[in-house]
Formats: sequence, C-alpha cells, structure tokens
Amino acid sequence: MMKRFLLLGLLAAVLCSCGTAARFYRGEESSEIEAMPAYGGTIEAVYYPSSEKHVTQRRMVVYLPKGYDKDTLRRYPVLYLLHGARGNEKTWIDSADVFRRLDSLRTEGLVKDFILVMPNMNRYTSDKDYSNSRCLRALPAFWTVDGEVERHFIDDVVRFTQDHYRTIERKSGRALAGMSNGGLQAVFLSADYPHAFDYVGLFSPYAKATVAAKYHRDVYQGLRWKQKVQFSDPPKFYGVYTAKKDFFYYPMVAFDKRLTRSGYPHEFIVNEGGHEWYNWIDNFEDFVQRIF
Repeated sequence: MMKRFLLLGLLAAVLCSCGTAARFYRGEESSEIEAMPAYGGTIEAVYYPSSEKHVTQRRMVVYLPKGYDKDTLRRYPVLYLLHGARGNEKTWIDSADVFRRLDSLRTEGLVKDFILVMPNMNRYTSDKDYSNSRCLRALPAFWTVDGEVERHFIDDVVRFTQDHYRTIERKSGRALAGMSNGGLQAVFLSADYPHAFDYVGLFSPYAKATVAAKYHRDVYQGLRWKQKVQFSDPPKFYGVYTAKKDFFYYPMVAFDKRLTRSGYPHEFIVNEGGHEWYNWIDNFEDFVQRIF
C-alpha cells in the first residue's frame, strides 16, 4: 500500500510539474533564447556533443555574470540548475524569470558572481526525437528516467563548461540544484559524483529511484552507500527543500530523518503550499544566497 501511494504521488507530481557555443557552435533556433532580456549578464544558448548512444548533441543555456568578458583572468564558480518533468533548458527562464531574480539579488549584494548553466535533462531516443530539445509529455518523461542522461552529465555538461568557460575546476567551485524530477536527478548525481559538487539544492525531490530508473543500478541504486562516501567529505551546503502540501512531503520528512540519524550535515527547509513554482522560486533564491 505504501509503495502504491508513493508511486501515485510521483505520477501526480510529474503530471503537475514543469517542468559548440557562441564561440563554438550556435544553431539559428538559439536566437530566440539569446534575444531574451539579459539584465546584467550575458545569455548564450550553446550546443555540446552528447556521449549518449543515439543523440549526437544537446543544447544548454549559459548565463554569464556582468563583467565576465572584461576581466579575462578571473575564474567563476558554476551553478548547474536542472529542470523538472515536462521542462527543458528554458523552463527556469519561462517559469521563474530566473535571470531577473538572480540579478536582483546580485544588485542587493546577496549573492556572489557565478556562471549559471541550465542543461536539458530529458531522455531522448534519437536526434529526431530530440528535435531542438523539445519538452516531453509527462508520462514519457516519467518512464524514461533511466540514468542515460545522468551517466554522461560530468563528461558532457560539466567538462564542456570547464573547457569553454573560465570556471573554478574543483568541488568548491560547483553547485548542483534541481526541482521536482530535476531534484531527484540532483540527489543521485551528487551522490554518484561525491567529489564534484560542494553545494546541493534539492527542490521538491523524490529521493527514491523511479520505476524505470531502479533497474539502472550504476546510477540509481545504492543511495545509502553512495551517501556514506559523499558525506565522508560532506558538501558545504546540502539543502532539502519541500512544502507542507507537496506530493513528496512525507517521503522528504523520512529522508531528512535518515540523513539526521546518519549524522550527515544538511538543512531541511519547509515552505507552505505545494508542488508549485512559487515554492521553487523561493527555494532558488534561498539556495543561491548560501553558495560559494
């Protein structure tokens, strides 16, 4: 009964949640993104090679802080921000006005300068299926969380970013956060690569492998053992965010208790409301003030 309840909750959340660069390679379809208001920074919609079997390239959005092109010796930390089901690399822009919110906090002196990277984390079967990083419908997005994208995240997304931008190439210079399904991916990515990210933000995640993902043991199994390694040298900040009416509130309460029993340093932040964008926006604004 409990497993059925959790599965139904996960399905409901998926149904409700959203969901070679400028100087390397940019497709004509990226102009729509780059035409968006940049406020204080610079937007780049960039393509990077994919290591997946049937997808040759993917697109991500990179937001460079003001002054990036002027001080060519300065290196910056990076926040990798993941979307949820039914989303893509534009979701945080379209649904949360993320650039304006970030620059507003910067203007107030509440956050440090960093590079923001928003990749596409959907699972596609081919270049045709990818078709300019299309969003997936809810159920296909749920059933195809199988570890293929996560398996290549470091080699594809992180290394491409490091190779093409002036980043701080160590754990203290990397943060990872995601909402809903992206929060689930962030749970496991940060555990699968325990020396990669010093700041982890989980916005309404479900910290258990989905039905499709549980068969991919290298990525989505052994979380307790992986976290034992991860917290042997713990992240500087590990934030678990949820809301009282969120689908995953009670699983996250249990997750918090397990982290506490294990002695793993973390913060459990609970908002009002449910599995909604107004909470994820608040989560994002809180998280970026705690990193770097």
